[in-house]
Amino acid sequence: MKTELQTQAHQDNSQLHGEITRRSVLHLSALTGAGILAPGLLAACWGASSASYEATIADARAAIAQALTDTDTPSISVALIDRERVIWAEAFGVIDRTSQAAPTTDTLFCIGSCSKMLAAIAAMILVERGQLELDAPLLRYLPTFRMASPEYTQVTVRMLLNHSSGFPGADYRGIFRSSPFSGYAEQVMNTLATARLKHVPGEMSVYCNDGFTMIEPLIKAVTGKTFAQFVADEILTPLGMKRSSYALQAFAAGSYASAYDGTTKLPQEFTLAYASGGLYTTPTEMARIARMFLSGGQLDGVRILQAATLTEMARNQTLTQALQPVRMNDGYGLGWDGVLGSGLAAVGVTAWHKNGGTSVYGSNFVVAPDEGLALMITGTSNDYNHGALAERILLQALAERRRIAAVPTPLPAIALPEAVPSSAQLAAIEGIYAHYQGMLRVQIAADRTLSISSTKQGAWAAPTTGWKLRSDGTFSTDAAPNMSYQSSSAMGERYLTGRTVTGLGHYLVQFLPAQKLAAKPPLSSVWLARLQQTWLAVNEPADSLMWLYRSSPTLTLAAAPDSPGYLLVNAAVIGEQTQITDASVSDSATRMCLKIPGNNSRDLNDLIVESRAGEEWMRLGSSVFRPAQSVLLLPSGRTSSVAIGSEAYAEWRAVQAGPAPLPLAISGATDWRLYDAAFQCLGSGAPNASATLPAGTGIAYLMLFGAANTSITVRVG
Repeated sequence: MKTELQTQAHQDNSQLHGEITRRSVLHLSALTGAGILAPGLLAACWGASSASYEATIADARAAIAQALTDTDTPSISVALIDRERVIWAEAFGVIDRTSQAAPTTDTLFCIGSCSKMLAAIAAMILVERGQLELDAPLLRYLPTFRMASPEYTQVTVRMLLNHSSGFPGADYRGIFRSSPFSGYAEQVMNTLATARLKHVPGEMSVYCNDGFTMIEPLIKAVTGKTFAQFVADEILTPLGMKRSSYALQAFAAGSYASAYDGTTKLPQEFTLAYASGGLYTTPTEMARIARMFLSGGQLDGVRILQAATLTEMARNQTLTQALQPVRMNDGYGLGWDGVLGSGLAAVGVTAWHKNGGTSVYGSNFVVAPDEGLALMITGTSNDYNHGALAERILLQALAERRRIAAVPTPLPAIALPEAVPSSAQLAAIEGIYAHYQGMLRVQIAADRTLSISSTKQGAWAAPTTGWKLRSDGTFSTDAAPNMSYQSSSAMGERYLTGRTVTGLGHYLVQFLPAQKLAAKPPLSSVWLARLQQTWLAVNEPADSLMWLYRSSPTLTLAAAPDSPGYLLVNAAVIGEQTQITDASVSDSATRMCLKIPGNNSRDLNDLIVESRAGEEWMRLGSSVFRPAQSVLLLPSGRTSSVAIGSEAYAEWRAVQAGPAPLPLAISGATDWRLYDAAFQCLGSGAPNASATLPAGTGIAYLMLFGAANTSITVRVG
């Protein structure tokens, strides 16, 4: 049976996690002179392979066609690369389901977090030039950088690139929009100014988009150029990547791959975290980045980086971390998610890899330096398992060129012999755990086996049972013996340690699914009273793609099951689902409370209670929510004026439908949305439009967007 933990294991492996190493300042001299034996130059015997790759290409075409069908992904584009050329490139599917227009290898896709490789390259160019020092404080270059935790002064440039800064994670407010916006990096910097660190800088590495977004103001401060301009001047243009760019403006229709929500064609996605996830490109153009890596930092006589710099980028930055419940051999590099690649490492091949996903695009970029091979795959969904496809294509290529005997087969499902657990072993693993998207409960059965359950909509789901202690000290079931758990500890914290098969199923990976929750005092009466309330988003932009995905505008709180003192925070409009927070410290704030290296304590926030005109508003990251209970009711049969304040926050009004349909006329809004009492969207519209509330709807809620210091008129009835 596939449990939530197994699903999380796959997600962890696709984003691969790591830890931090403490190093002295990396001077320019340390980046030069040692590049002759850089990994990318050790593959001469394989780079000259005469393999035709016909079997690889045939297998990849079949696998991609099946993925398109199985996941309803509209389009996928791929390139298989060696040091000298693009071996094979092809695009599949459609970019318009009405016209059935097909993508080409020139069709642009947003590659999401694979864009971090461009940010890392850009930073390392400046390191080589002596304009940045990796281990210098960020404050040296950005003197206005601030955070609420005094340890923010310890954040270095390196920590931005290896996810160890301690920043909360990602500011998702308005990060995916349907129109361009140039101020997102400034928004992130302003958000960080009032945020706490979730761990001491350098203590561990936790996947962090905001760290890479901060590369944007860093490069602007050092060079005077915008990040997009610097990348164009120093990377894209020198490498001949003529089509690649950030979405600073709308692209021509048909030039990019359109995404779909069901049968609805979505507008162009503007991913505004450029350094973290905003590059639009093609696999054939990313092939030029790959060939640069495979050729020691240069391509066609143009040098981008020194070979020794590539070696440093591909060094596991995590092996001497302070918080290390599990030693991750495939840990973060500088930009890279991992520098070993478990699926290829299982057959003796090193792979540097980067995963990427946005609200609608999913990508994978893999470079096998010693083999002179690379692969880039991208598509218009995150459902088609691009990591496994990339792994499959590369393994097939390695087999076809006779680097490996054959594509490996999945591991057999053979249970290890049972062992008798001690009381200490059972006590150590029993308890309630949490990760950034939910909770887990490990219980001891009468026969001394374990049952493991997860939360679903804030309550415990039916558990999986029969987890038996095995001879290697892990717990697994007879039905799925390759999925196992044990308890581990580090720096006074207790963790679940997992091991499972992933990818093509021929190898095991370790991961950290969750951290045990410490005992806390019960929730105060103040927090208990808030459990019955709802808050409504006011500063998510009108063109946020989250509205197109029908995300609820609400923020709600729930008591964490069987965990006194903890709250679950739900705010779907910024992707927060059952985030665990510690509410035992204060009645005016809850606190981030997880420190899990890797992926499972990413994207956390303190929840702050703010007083506005005698009301309790909520702030989560940079997102602000107002109480629903005080929304004013618009009188029927009259025209009302609604003022938009200087902050340009959306205004909310309630309307009451009786036994007859209730017409609404709206004038002066830049956008509006209508919700029923359960905050399901009933409709939305243009600036001057009308709507009708169905008979018997009862209370409904109107969200009105407008420019600062303007008025909107609403006629009810």
